[in-house]
Amino acid sequence: MAWWKIHKRDKPGSAGSALLASAALITREQVRSVVGRRHEWQTQGWEWYRTVPELKSGIRWSANALSRARLYIGKIDPDGSSDPVPIDAQATDGDLDPDTVSRLLAPLNELAGGQLGQSELLRRLSVHLDIPGESYLVGFDDPSTSERRWIICSPSEIRATGGGGIRVQLPESEAAHIDLPLDQCTLIRLWWPDDEYGYLPDSPLQGLEGPLRELQGLSAHILATLDSRLRGPGILAVSDAVAPATPQQSDGPNPLHANPLVASLIEAAAASKRDQDSAAAHVPIVVQVPGEVPGKFERIVFDVPLDEQVLPLRESAIKRLAIGLNMPPEALTGLADTNHWNAREISEDAIKLNHKPKLGLICDALTTQYFRPAWEALGITDPATWACFYDVSGIEQRPNRAPEAAEAHSRGVLSDDAYLRELGFSEEDKPNEDEQRRRLLVQVATTNAQLAPAALAALGIDLPATDNTADDPGTDTGQSPVGINRPRPAQRTPELPRSESA
Repeated sequence: MAWWKIHKRDKPGSAGSALLASAALITREQVRSVVGRRHEWQTQGWEWYRTVPELKSGIRWSANALSRARLYIGKIDPDGSSDPVPIDAQATDGDLDPDTVSRLLAPLNELAGGQLGQSELLRRLSVHLDIPGESYLVGFDDPSTSERRWIICSPSEIRATGGGGIRVQLPESEAAHIDLPLDQCTLIRLWWPDDEYGYLPDSPLQGLEGPLRELQGLSAHILATLDSRLRGPGILAVSDAVAPATPQQSDGPNPLHANPLVASLIEAAAASKRDQDSAAAHVPIVVQVPGEVPGKFERIVFDVPLDEQVLPLRESAIKRLAIGLNMPPEALTGLADTNHWNAREISEDAIKLNHKPKLGLICDALTTQYFRPAWEALGITDPATWACFYDVSGIEQRPNRAPEAAEAHSRGVLSDDAYLRELGFSEEDKPNEDEQRRRLLVQVATTNAQLAPAALAALGIDLPATDNTADDPGTDTGQSPVGINRPRPAQRTPELPRSESA
């Protein structure tokens, strides 16, 4: 029987029934008062998300970064001085038996279909925590496949039903939904707790109404100015002494307007709005005026210049928005004015101040409300010593420590695995035993003349035949038996005959 069918919601003191400030396992008594409750600012937040491109870009920037994090199972450090040690390292060292490792990893492998599904789970959780400030993790048996399915729902996608159940909007289509009794599913609520009332959700958008309204107003002002028909070619006044103007009328028995001048203006404005490439958008409106016109023709332009302060005000609002979203302003405004050192510091600040707190909330919620009840049901004797944690190595920009790693490795104070990690390689890139043996033999053959014949033979290299003098150990030719130069013995200088006088 699967663990989620064994787990009891009303078990006193169980990890699954513990209520934290950021996560809770929803019970039948709570479902009607919690699920489906939406605040006005949450609805407004979704509207801003869809209409303000800078807000959408910033929230997706954070969500895309979070999707590159990796969830893993680790053992908690008793003194809390370091992150949980991954279970893979302990299994490699032989500290855990394979059966325990399999039971510890089973809930993680099942969650959202594995690592690829967990990436999308983290991305959507990030968006929900930044906009409505809360999200729901729903696990249920899919009726079509009978397999366990996990989905992330916003408060808009879930509501309570009669009898203590829930109705969940599925992501397949608008018409796809499912009714689930709480005793046949797992429903976990995750939220940013409000600083005043912890049971309420909080979001950065609650404090960003001013900058967001500024952005909407400034954008609307710019668009209205650009779309103004009178800002363009204007009106061309023609004296009635030159030629009569015939305004274009609409089809049908009734004219567009009783006044031909007004009819011309309306028709030209409508044409330019329908199609910006039409002639009406670029040709002035011709009207006939009584009396004389200077030069017979006069162009009247109703120019509405853009306020010089509009763009600076919009940039200021974007910076306020970026600061309110707990991210470096450069994430929205760009990195044009920074160098690579500043860019690295900006990336590190974003990880420390935005990504890690959010990942910590998610991992804490999953550990207490999902993993530990699962481990308890699977027979893990000490579930409280294990936790779900995050690895942000796929996000952070690490400094180049390759030179220091090479020096430490050459001195024998750094392991091969650590050296590969600092170089950006994995254990799969290590040479196997045959490759290591071949490299060692090549090194011996090129540096040691005495051992070169044996090393070359071990490499499978056939040596050329030599003459007899070379094979005779008593004959010194200055050459080794394999044709490799070796030092010649020092020759004595012949003594000169002494003179008689000496």
